[in-house]
Amino acid sequence: MQLFILAFAVAITAWGVTRAKKLGEVRKKLEESIRRCKDLQSLEVARTAELLKTRSRLDDYSKKYRPLIDIDERIRNGEEDIERLQEKQKAVLRDGEKRLESLYEKHQRVLADIESAQHELSRLNQELDLVGDLATLAEFGYYEPRYEFQDIERYESELRRIRERQKAMLREDGTGAKPLSAAAFITAKLTFNNSEAQGRSAQKRIIKLALRAFNGESDSFIARVSYRNVEAMQQRIRSAYDAINGITQKYYSCALNEKYLDLKIEELRLVYEWEEAKQREKEEQARIREQMREEERAAREIEKAREQAEKEESKYEELLVKARQEAASASEKDKNRLNAKIAELMKRVAEIEEKKRAISQAMLTKKGYVYIIGNVGSFGDNVFKIGMTRRWDPMSRVQELGDASVPFPFDVHAVIPTTDAPRLENALHKHFDSRRLNLENQRKEFFRVSIEEIREQLHLVKDELGIESELHLTLIAEAKQYRMSEARRKHFDLP
Repeated sequence: MQLFILAFAVAITAWGVTRAKKLGEVRKKLEESIRRCKDLQSLEVARTAELLKTRSRLDDYSKKYRPLIDIDERIRNGEEDIERLQEKQKAVLRDGEKRLESLYEKHQRVLADIESAQHELSRLNQELDLVGDLATLAEFGYYEPRYEFQDIERYESELRRIRERQKAMLREDGTGAKPLSAAAFITAKLTFNNSEAQGRSAQKRIIKLALRAFNGESDSFIARVSYRNVEAMQQRIRSAYDAINGITQKYYSCALNEKYLDLKIEELRLVYEWEEAKQREKEEQARIREQMREEERAAREIEKAREQAEKEESKYEELLVKARQEAASASEKDKNRLNAKIAELMKRVAEIEEKKRAISQAMLTKKGYVYIIGNVGSFGDNVFKIGMTRRWDPMSRVQELGDASVPFPFDVHAVIPTTDAPRLENALHKHFDSRRLNLENQRKEFFRVSIEEIREQLHLVKDELGIESELHLTLIAEAKQYRMSEARRKHFDLP
Protein backbone atom coordinates (compact mmCIF):
# COMPACT_ATOMS: atom_id res chain seq x y z
CA MET A 1 0.00 0.00 0.00
CA GLN A 2 2.79 2.34 0.81
CA LEU A 3 4.38 1.44 -2.45
CA PHE A 4 1.26 2.35 -4.26
CA ILE A 5 1.09 5.65 -2.47
CA LEU A 6 4.68 6.31 -3.32
CA ALA A 7 4.16 5.55 -6.94
CA PHE A 8 1.11 7.71 -7.00
CA ALA A 9 3.10 10.56 -5.40
CA VAL A 10 5.83 10.18 -7.98
CA ALA A 11 3.32 10.23 -10.76
CA ILE A 12 1.64 13.29 -9.34
CA THR A 13 4.97 15.00 -8.98
CA ALA A 14 5.92 14.15 -12.56
CA TRP A 15 2.58 15.41 -13.85
CA GLY A 16 2.99 18.59 -11.87
CA VAL A 17 6.48 19.16 -13.28
CA THR A 18 5.17 18.59 -16.81
CA ARG A 19 2.22 20.81 -16.18
CA ALA A 20 4.46 23.53 -14.81
CA LYS A 21 6.57 23.41 -17.95
CA LYS A 22 3.53 23.71 -20.14
CA LEU A 23 2.19 26.55 -18.07
CA GLY A 24 5.54 28.27 -18.46
CA GLU A 25 5.41 27.88 -22.16
CA VAL A 26 1.82 29.12 -22.27
CA ARG A 27 2.77 32.10 -20.16
CA LYS A 28 5.58 32.91 -22.56
CA LYS A 29 3.25 32.63 -25.52
CA LEU A 30 0.68 34.78 -23.76
CA GLU A 31 3.25 37.38 -22.99
CA GLU A 32 4.42 37.26 -26.57
CA SER A 33 0.84 37.64 -27.74
CA ILE A 34 0.29 40.59 -25.42
CA ARG A 35 3.44 42.17 -26.79
CA ARG A 36 2.28 41.63 -30.31
CA CYS A 37 -1.15 43.00 -29.48
CA LYS A 38 0.50 46.10 -28.12
CA ASP A 39 2.52 46.39 -31.30
CA LEU A 40 -0.59 45.85 -33.39
CA GLN A 41 -2.44 48.40 -31.28
CA SER A 42 0.29 50.89 -31.91
CA LEU A 43 0.21 50.05 -35.60
CA GLU A 44 -3.57 50.36 -35.61
CA VAL A 45 -3.34 53.73 -33.92
CA ALA A 46 -0.86 54.81 -36.57
CA ARG A 47 -3.07 53.46 -39.31
CA THR A 48 -6.09 55.15 -37.77
CA ALA A 49 -4.22 58.41 -37.72
CA GLU A 50 -3.22 57.86 -41.34
CA LEU A 51 -6.80 56.99 -42.23
CA LEU A 52 -8.01 60.12 -40.53
CA LYS A 53 -5.53 62.11 -42.55
CA THR A 54 -6.60 60.33 -45.71
CA ARG A 55 -10.27 60.87 -44.90
CA SER A 56 -9.52 64.54 -44.26
CA ARG A 57 -7.82 64.72 -47.64
CA LEU A 58 -10.73 62.88 -49.24
CA ASP A 59 -13.13 65.32 -47.65
CA ASP A 60 -11.05 68.15 -49.04
CA TYR A 61 -10.99 66.49 -52.46
CA SER A 62 -14.69 65.75 -52.17
CA LYS A 63 -15.46 69.38 -51.44
CA LYS A 64 -13.10 70.50 -54.19
CA TYR A 65 -14.38 67.99 -56.84
CA ARG A 66 -17.98 67.65 -55.68
CA PRO A 67 -19.44 69.08 -58.97
CA LEU A 68 -17.50 66.54 -60.99
CA ILE A 69 -18.46 63.79 -58.61
CA ASP A 70 -22.11 64.86 -58.84
CA ILE A 71 -21.87 64.85 -62.63
CA ASP A 72 -20.29 61.42 -62.66
CA GLU A 73 -22.90 60.25 -60.19
CA ARG A 74 -25.63 61.63 -62.40
CA ILE A 75 -24.03 60.00 -65.43
CA ARG A 76 -23.96 56.67 -63.61
CA ASN A 77 -27.52 57.20 -62.47
CA GLY A 78 -28.45 58.22 -66.03
CA GLU A 79 -26.74 55.18 -67.46
CA GLU A 80 -28.58 53.02 -64.97
CA ASP A 81 -31.86 54.74 -65.92
CA ILE A 82 -31.04 54.25 -69.59
CA GLU A 83 -30.31 50.60 -68.97
CA ARG A 84 -33.57 50.27 -67.07
CA LEU A 85 -35.43 52.09 -69.87
CA GLN A 86 -33.71 49.95 -72.48
CA GLU A 87 -34.73 46.85 -70.57
CA LYS A 88 -38.28 48.17 -70.36
CA GLN A 89 -38.16 49.06 -74.07
CA LYS A 90 -36.90 45.59 -74.94
CA ALA A 91 -39.65 44.09 -72.81
CA VAL A 92 -42.21 46.36 -74.50
CA LEU A 93 -40.77 45.46 -77.93
CA ARG A 94 -40.88 41.77 -77.11
CA ASP A 95 -44.43 42.15 -75.92
CA GLY A 96 -45.24 44.24 -79.02
CA GLU A 97 -43.65 41.67 -81.30
CA LYS A 98 -45.72 38.94 -79.70
CA ARG A 99 -48.83 41.07 -80.08
CA LEU A 100 -47.87 41.90 -83.68
CA GLU A 101 -47.36 38.23 -84.44
CA SER A 102 -50.74 37.48 -82.93
CA LEU A 103 -52.31 40.37 -84.85
CA TYR A 104 -50.56 39.25 -88.06
CA GLU A 105 -51.92 35.75 -87.63
CA LYS A 106 -55.38 37.19 -87.01
CA HIS A 107 -54.93 39.51 -90.01
CA GLN A 108 -53.97 36.58 -92.21
CA ARG A 109 -56.99 34.62 -91.02
CA VAL A 110 -59.20 37.66 -91.67
CA LEU A 111 -57.67 38.09 -95.14
CA ALA A 112 -58.28 34.42 -95.87
CA ASP A 113 -61.87 34.79 -94.67
CA ILE A 114 -62.27 37.95 -96.79
CA GLU A 115 -60.82 36.21 -99.86
CA SER A 116 -63.12 33.25 -99.31
CA ALA A 117 -66.08 35.58 -98.83
CA GLN A 118 -65.14 37.57 -101.93
CA HIS A 119 -64.88 34.36 -103.95
CA GLU A 120 -68.29 33.26 -102.68
CA LEU A 121 -69.71 36.76 -103.36
CA SER A 122 -68.26 36.69 -106.87
CA ARG A 123 -69.83 33.28 -107.48
CA LEU A 124 -73.18 34.48 -106.14
CA ASN A 125 -72.96 37.65 -108.24
CA GLN A 126 -72.25 35.53 -111.30
CA GLU A 127 -75.30 33.43 -110.56
CA LEU A 128 -77.37 36.60 -110.07
CA ASP A 129 -76.02 37.98 -113.34
CA LEU A 130 -76.94 34.73 -115.05
CA VAL A 131 -80.44 34.92 -113.63
CA GLY A 132 -80.63 38.52 -114.82
CA ASP A 133 -79.39 37.49 -118.25
CA LEU A 134 -82.15 34.91 -118.47
CA ALA A 135 -84.77 37.46 -117.40
CA THR A 136 -83.70 40.35 -119.63
CA LEU A 137 -81.28 39.73 -122.49
CA ALA A 138 -80.32 43.05 -124.04
CA GLU A 139 -77.18 41.72 -125.67
CA PHE A 140 -76.13 38.31 -126.96
CA GLY A 141 -72.60 36.98 -127.30
CA TYR A 142 -71.52 35.28 -130.50
CA TYR A 143 -71.38 31.50 -130.27
CA GLU A 144 -68.83 29.80 -132.49
CA PRO A 145 -70.15 26.39 -133.69
CA ARG A 146 -67.84 23.48 -132.84
CA TYR A 147 -69.34 20.59 -134.78
CA GLU A 148 -71.17 21.79 -137.91
CA PHE A 149 -72.15 18.31 -139.05
CA GLN A 150 -73.89 18.08 -142.40
CA ASP A 151 -76.84 16.00 -141.25
CA ILE A 152 -78.95 15.52 -138.12
CA GLU A 153 -77.93 11.85 -137.73
CA ARG A 154 -74.31 12.88 -137.11
CA TYR A 155 -75.40 15.15 -134.25
CA GLU A 156 -77.50 12.39 -132.73
CA SER A 157 -74.64 9.88 -133.06
CA GLU A 158 -72.15 12.26 -131.41
CA LEU A 159 -74.64 13.01 -128.62
CA ARG A 160 -75.02 9.27 -127.93
CA ARG A 161 -71.23 8.90 -127.84
CA ILE A 162 -70.82 11.72 -125.28
CA ARG A 163 -73.56 10.33 -123.06
CA GLU A 164 -72.00 6.87 -123.19
CA ARG A 165 -68.70 8.36 -122.00
CA GLN A 166 -70.55 10.01 -119.12
CA LYS A 167 -72.17 6.68 -118.18
CA ALA A 168 -68.77 4.99 -118.26
CA MET A 169 -67.37 7.57 -115.81
CA LEU A 170 -70.43 7.21 -113.57
CA ARG A 171 -69.90 3.43 -113.39
CA GLU A 172 -66.32 3.86 -112.07
CA ASP A 173 -65.71 3.74 -108.31
CA GLY A 174 -64.27 7.06 -107.13
CA THR A 175 -62.99 5.46 -103.91
CA GLY A 176 -61.31 2.52 -105.64
CA ALA A 177 -57.92 1.87 -107.22
CA LYS A 178 -58.41 4.25 -110.18
CA PRO A 179 -60.40 7.16 -108.76
CA LEU A 180 -59.39 9.69 -111.46
CA SER A 181 -61.32 7.80 -114.15
CA ALA A 182 -64.58 8.24 -112.20
CA ALA A 183 -67.08 11.09 -112.50
CA ALA A 184 -66.34 11.97 -108.86
CA PHE A 185 -63.54 10.75 -106.59
CA ILE A 186 -61.99 11.11 -103.13
CA THR A 187 -59.02 13.44 -102.65
CA ALA A 188 -58.05 12.05 -99.23
CA LYS A 189 -59.10 9.18 -96.98
CA LEU A 190 -61.63 10.00 -94.29
CA THR A 191 -62.17 8.22 -90.97
CA PHE A 192 -65.50 8.05 -89.21
CA ASN A 193 -65.76 6.76 -85.64
CA ASN A 194 -62.05 5.89 -85.97
CA SER A 195 -62.91 3.59 -88.86
CA GLU A 196 -61.59 4.03 -92.42
CA ALA A 197 -64.23 1.64 -93.73
CA GLN A 198 -67.03 3.79 -92.30
CA GLY A 199 -65.30 6.89 -93.68
CA ARG A 200 -65.06 5.33 -97.15
CA SER A 201 -68.74 4.36 -96.98
CA ALA A 202 -69.67 7.95 -96.03
CA GLN A 203 -67.59 9.33 -98.90
CA LYS A 204 -69.34 7.00 -101.35
CA ARG A 205 -72.69 8.40 -100.24
CA ILE A 206 -71.41 11.97 -100.55
CA ILE A 207 -70.11 11.25 -104.08
CA LYS A 208 -73.49 9.81 -105.08
CA LEU A 209 -75.27 12.86 -103.62
CA ALA A 210 -72.87 15.32 -105.33
CA LEU A 211 -73.30 13.62 -108.72
CA ARG A 212 -77.07 13.57 -108.35
CA ALA A 213 -77.05 17.30 -107.58
CA PHE A 214 -74.65 18.17 -110.40
CA ASN A 215 -76.45 16.01 -112.97
CA GLY A 216 -79.80 17.50 -111.98
CA GLU A 217 -78.49 21.05 -112.32
CA SER A 218 -76.70 20.34 -115.62
CA ASP A 219 -79.66 18.51 -117.18
CA SER A 220 -82.00 21.37 -116.32
CA PHE A 221 -79.63 23.85 -118.00
CA ILE A 222 -79.19 21.63 -121.06
CA ALA A 223 -82.96 21.26 -121.41
CA ARG A 224 -83.37 25.05 -121.47
CA VAL A 225 -80.46 25.98 -123.75
CA SER A 226 -81.20 28.26 -126.69
CA TYR A 227 -79.50 30.92 -128.80
CA ARG A 228 -80.48 33.44 -126.10
CA ASN A 229 -78.60 31.77 -123.24
CA VAL A 230 -76.06 29.25 -124.55
CA GLU A 231 -73.08 31.11 -123.03
CA ALA A 232 -74.97 31.76 -119.79
CA MET A 233 -75.92 28.08 -119.46
CA GLN A 234 -72.28 27.02 -119.90
CA GLN A 235 -71.32 29.38 -117.07
CA ARG A 236 -74.15 28.10 -114.89
CA ILE A 237 -72.92 24.52 -115.26
CA ARG A 238 -69.42 25.66 -114.24
CA SER A 239 -70.86 27.58 -111.27
CA ALA A 240 -72.78 24.51 -110.12
CA TYR A 241 -69.56 22.47 -110.45
CA ASP A 242 -67.60 25.01 -108.35
CA ALA A 243 -70.32 25.31 -105.70
CA ILE A 244 -70.68 21.55 -105.19
CA ASN A 245 -66.90 21.01 -105.18
CA GLY A 246 -66.45 23.84 -102.67
CA ILE A 247 -68.55 21.94 -100.14
CA THR A 248 -67.53 18.34 -100.84
CA GLN A 249 -63.79 19.05 -100.96
CA LYS A 250 -63.77 21.16 -97.79
CA TYR A 251 -65.80 18.86 -95.57
CA TYR A 252 -65.67 15.39 -97.13
CA SER A 253 -62.46 15.28 -99.24
CA CYS A 254 -64.48 14.45 -102.37
CA ALA A 255 -64.44 16.19 -105.76
CA LEU A 256 -66.24 16.12 -109.08
CA ASN A 257 -63.98 15.22 -112.00
CA GLU A 258 -63.16 18.13 -114.33
CA LYS A 259 -63.30 15.71 -117.27
CA TYR A 260 -66.92 14.98 -116.35
CA LEU A 261 -67.58 18.74 -116.31
CA ASP A 262 -66.09 18.99 -119.81
CA LEU A 263 -68.40 16.23 -121.04
CA LYS A 264 -71.42 18.09 -119.65
CA ILE A 265 -70.28 21.29 -121.40
CA GLU A 266 -69.82 19.30 -124.62
CA GLU A 267 -73.30 17.84 -124.24
CA LEU A 268 -74.76 21.33 -123.76
CA ARG A 269 -73.01 22.68 -126.86
CA LEU A 270 -73.95 19.67 -128.93
CA VAL A 271 -77.61 19.81 -127.87
CA TYR A 272 -77.67 23.50 -128.74
CA GLU A 273 -76.10 22.94 -132.17
CA TRP A 274 -78.36 19.93 -132.75
CA GLU A 275 -81.46 22.04 -132.06
CA GLU A 276 -80.08 24.78 -134.30
CA ALA A 277 -79.39 22.24 -137.06
CA LYS A 278 -82.96 20.96 -136.79
CA GLN A 279 -84.20 24.54 -137.00
CA ARG A 280 -82.01 25.20 -140.06
CA GLU A 281 -83.37 22.03 -141.65
CA LYS A 282 -86.91 23.26 -141.01
CA GLU A 283 -86.04 26.62 -142.52
CA GLU A 284 -84.45 24.96 -145.52
CA GLN A 285 -87.54 22.82 -146.00
CA ALA A 286 -89.67 25.95 -145.67
CA ARG A 287 -87.47 27.68 -148.25
CA ILE A 288 -87.84 24.74 -150.64
CA ARG A 289 -91.60 24.71 -150.11
CA GLU A 290 -91.73 28.46 -150.70
CA GLN A 291 -89.62 28.04 -153.82
CA MET A 292 -91.95 25.27 -155.02
CA ARG A 293 -94.98 27.48 -154.35
CA GLU A 294 -93.30 30.33 -156.21
CA GLU A 295 -92.53 28.02 -159.11
CA GLU A 296 -96.13 26.82 -159.10
CA ARG A 297 -97.39 30.41 -159.09
CA ALA A 298 -95.00 31.26 -161.91
CA ALA A 299 -96.10 28.16 -163.85
CA ARG A 300 -99.75 29.04 -163.33
CA GLU A 301 -99.11 32.61 -164.40
CA ILE A 302 -97.20 31.48 -167.48
CA GLU A 303 -99.93 28.98 -168.31
CA LYS A 304 -102.52 31.69 -167.90
CA ALA A 305 -100.50 34.00 -170.14
CA ARG A 306 -100.18 31.20 -172.70
CA GLU A 307 -103.93 30.54 -172.65
CA GLN A 308 -104.59 34.26 -172.96
CA ALA A 309 -102.19 34.46 -175.88
CA GLU A 310 -103.90 31.52 -177.59
CA LYS A 311 -107.29 33.16 -177.12
CA GLU A 312 -105.97 36.40 -178.54
CA GLU A 313 -104.34 34.50 -181.42
CA SER A 314 -107.60 32.66 -182.18
CA LYS A 315 -109.51 35.93 -182.03
CA TYR A 316 -107.16 37.76 -184.38
CA GLU A 317 -107.00 34.79 -186.75
CA GLU A 318 -110.82 34.79 -187.01
CA LEU A 319 -110.76 38.54 -187.62
CA LEU A 320 -108.03 38.02 -190.23
CA VAL A 321 -110.09 35.33 -192.10
CA LYS A 322 -113.14 37.57 -192.00
CA ALA A 323 -111.17 40.58 -193.24
CA ARG A 324 -109.71 38.59 -196.13
CA GLN A 325 -113.17 37.36 -197.13
CA GLU A 326 -114.49 40.92 -197.05
CA ALA A 327 -111.52 42.13 -199.08
CA ALA A 328 -112.12 39.49 -201.75
CA SER A 329 -115.63 40.77 -202.46
CA ALA A 330 -115.05 44.45 -201.65
CA SER A 331 -114.83 47.33 -204.07
CA GLU A 332 -111.55 48.96 -204.96
CA LYS A 333 -112.33 51.80 -202.56
CA ASP A 334 -112.85 49.45 -199.54
CA LYS A 335 -109.97 47.12 -200.52
CA ASN A 336 -107.30 49.59 -199.41
CA ARG A 337 -108.91 49.97 -196.00
CA LEU A 338 -109.38 46.22 -195.61
CA ASN A 339 -105.81 45.50 -196.73
CA ALA A 340 -104.52 47.91 -194.06
CA LYS A 341 -106.67 46.12 -191.52
CA ILE A 342 -105.36 42.73 -192.70
CA ALA A 343 -101.77 43.97 -192.35
CA GLU A 344 -102.47 45.19 -188.80
CA LEU A 345 -104.12 41.87 -187.88
CA MET A 346 -101.22 39.91 -189.36
CA LYS A 347 -98.82 42.03 -187.28
CA ARG A 348 -100.86 41.30 -184.14
CA VAL A 349 -100.88 37.56 -184.92
CA ALA A 350 -97.10 37.64 -185.41
CA GLU A 351 -96.63 39.44 -182.06
CA ILE A 352 -98.81 36.86 -180.34
CA GLU A 353 -96.83 34.01 -181.90
CA GLU A 354 -93.61 35.65 -180.64
CA LYS A 355 -95.18 35.97 -177.20
CA LYS A 356 -96.16 32.29 -177.27
CA ARG A 357 -92.60 31.32 -178.21
CA ALA A 358 -91.29 33.45 -175.30
CA ILE A 359 -93.78 31.81 -172.94
CA SER A 360 -92.79 28.33 -174.12
CA GLN A 361 -89.12 29.19 -173.72
CA ALA A 362 -89.75 30.55 -170.20
CA MET A 363 -91.47 27.28 -169.28
CA LEU A 364 -88.60 25.19 -170.58
CA THR A 365 -85.63 27.33 -169.46
CA LYS A 366 -84.56 29.41 -166.43
CA LYS A 367 -85.62 32.70 -167.89
CA GLY A 368 -86.90 35.14 -165.32
CA TYR A 369 -86.26 38.44 -163.57
CA VAL A 370 -83.76 39.58 -160.95
CA TYR A 371 -85.20 42.52 -159.04
CA ILE A 372 -83.45 45.14 -156.87
CA ILE A 373 -85.84 46.87 -154.48
CA GLY A 374 -85.39 49.21 -151.51
CA ASN A 375 -87.48 50.72 -148.73
CA VAL A 376 -85.99 53.86 -147.20
CA GLY A 377 -88.87 54.34 -144.76
CA SER A 378 -88.62 50.80 -143.41
CA PHE A 379 -84.90 49.95 -143.56
CA GLY A 380 -83.05 53.21 -144.21
CA ASP A 381 -80.61 54.11 -146.97
CA ASN A 382 -78.38 51.60 -148.75
CA VAL A 383 -80.43 48.54 -147.78
CA PHE A 384 -81.72 46.53 -150.75
CA LYS A 385 -83.46 43.24 -151.36
CA ILE A 386 -81.94 41.25 -154.22
CA GLY A 387 -84.45 38.64 -155.31
CA MET A 388 -85.55 36.60 -158.31
CA THR A 389 -88.88 35.62 -159.82
CA ARG A 390 -89.86 33.61 -162.86
CA ARG A 391 -93.36 35.00 -162.97
CA TRP A 392 -94.58 36.38 -166.25
CA ASP A 393 -95.36 39.66 -164.46
CA PRO A 394 -92.46 40.38 -162.05
CA MET A 395 -94.22 43.38 -160.47
CA SER A 396 -96.81 41.08 -158.95
CA ARG A 397 -94.03 39.61 -156.78
CA VAL A 398 -92.84 43.07 -155.72
CA GLN A 399 -96.38 44.08 -154.80
CA GLU A 400 -96.73 40.93 -152.66
CA LEU A 401 -93.59 41.80 -150.70
CA GLY A 402 -94.85 45.31 -149.94
CA ASP A 403 -98.46 44.49 -149.09
CA ALA A 404 -98.65 44.28 -145.27
CA SER A 405 -95.20 43.25 -144.01
CA VAL A 406 -93.70 46.77 -144.21
CA PRO A 407 -95.14 50.23 -143.45
CA PHE A 408 -94.23 51.66 -146.87
CA PRO A 409 -94.23 50.18 -150.40
CA PHE A 410 -90.93 49.12 -151.97
CA ASP A 411 -89.14 51.29 -154.51
CA VAL A 412 -88.09 49.33 -157.58
CA HIS A 413 -84.52 50.13 -158.60
CA ALA A 414 -84.24 47.39 -161.22
CA VAL A 415 -86.21 44.52 -162.77
CA ILE A 416 -83.66 42.70 -164.90
CA PRO A 417 -84.87 40.15 -167.49
CA THR A 418 -82.29 37.41 -167.90
CA THR A 419 -81.84 33.99 -169.49
CA ASP A 420 -80.70 32.46 -166.17
CA ALA A 421 -82.33 34.26 -163.26
CA PRO A 422 -81.35 31.76 -160.48
CA ARG A 423 -77.69 31.83 -161.51
CA LEU A 424 -77.52 35.64 -161.66
CA GLU A 425 -79.27 36.00 -158.30
CA ASN A 426 -76.99 33.40 -156.66
CA ALA A 427 -73.85 35.15 -157.98
CA LEU A 428 -74.97 38.48 -156.48
CA HIS A 429 -75.89 36.85 -153.17
CA LYS A 430 -72.54 35.10 -152.97
CA HIS A 431 -70.60 38.30 -153.68
CA PHE A 432 -72.49 40.35 -151.08
CA ASP A 433 -72.84 37.51 -148.54
CA SER A 434 -70.89 39.31 -145.79
CA ARG A 435 -73.12 42.37 -146.25
CA ARG A 436 -76.34 40.57 -145.34
CA LEU A 437 -78.48 42.16 -142.65
CA ASN A 438 -79.48 38.73 -141.34
CA LEU A 439 -76.37 36.53 -141.24
CA GLU A 440 -78.25 33.57 -139.76
CA ASN A 441 -81.17 33.15 -142.18
CA GLN A 442 -80.20 32.89 -145.84
CA ARG A 443 -83.84 33.27 -146.91
CA LYS A 444 -83.73 36.94 -145.90
CA GLU A 445 -82.26 38.54 -149.01
CA PHE A 446 -81.56 42.04 -147.64
CA PHE A 447 -78.07 43.53 -148.04
CA ARG A 448 -76.43 46.69 -146.74
CA VAL A 449 -74.76 47.90 -149.93
CA SER A 450 -74.97 50.91 -152.25
CA ILE A 451 -76.87 50.78 -155.54
CA GLU A 452 -73.65 51.77 -157.36
CA GLU A 453 -71.90 48.66 -156.00
CA ILE A 454 -74.79 46.49 -157.16
CA ARG A 455 -74.63 48.02 -160.63
CA GLU A 456 -70.86 47.42 -160.91
CA GLN A 457 -71.22 43.82 -159.77
CA LEU A 458 -74.10 43.19 -162.17
CA HIS A 459 -71.95 44.15 -165.14
CA LEU A 460 -69.05 41.98 -163.91
CA VAL A 461 -71.24 38.94 -163.20
CA LYS A 462 -73.10 39.25 -166.49
CA ASP A 463 -69.85 39.12 -168.44
CA GLU A 464 -68.21 36.41 -166.26
CA LEU A 465 -71.21 34.05 -166.44
CA GLY A 466 -72.14 34.86 -170.04
CA ILE A 467 -75.73 35.57 -169.07
CA GLU A 468 -77.90 37.56 -171.41
CA SER A 469 -79.71 40.33 -169.54
CA GLU A 470 -80.84 43.90 -169.93
CA LEU A 471 -79.26 46.08 -167.24
CA HIS A 472 -80.98 49.31 -166.32
CA LEU A 473 -81.04 50.59 -162.73
CA THR A 474 -82.80 53.54 -161.16
CA LEU A 475 -80.48 55.09 -158.61
CA ILE A 476 -82.91 57.44 -156.86
CA ALA A 477 -85.55 56.04 -154.49
CA GLU A 478 -88.86 57.87 -154.84
CA ALA A 479 -90.22 56.75 -151.43
CA LYS A 480 -93.27 58.96 -151.99
CA GLN A 481 -95.38 57.78 -149.02
CA TYR A 482 -92.42 57.89 -146.64
CA ARG A 483 -91.37 61.41 -147.63
CA MET A 484 -94.96 62.71 -147.49
CA SER A 485 -95.38 61.12 -144.04
CA GLU A 486 -92.18 62.77 -142.81
CA ALA A 487 -93.31 66.14 -144.21
CA ARG A 488 -96.68 65.84 -142.43
CA ARG A 489 -95.00 64.75 -139.19
CA LYS A 490 -92.73 67.78 -139.33
CA HIS A 491 -95.58 70.16 -140.19
CA PHE A 492 -97.79 69.01 -137.29
CA ASP A 493 -94.78 68.57 -134.95
CA LEU A 494 -95.59 64.90 -134.39
CA PRO A 495 -93.16 62.53 -132.65
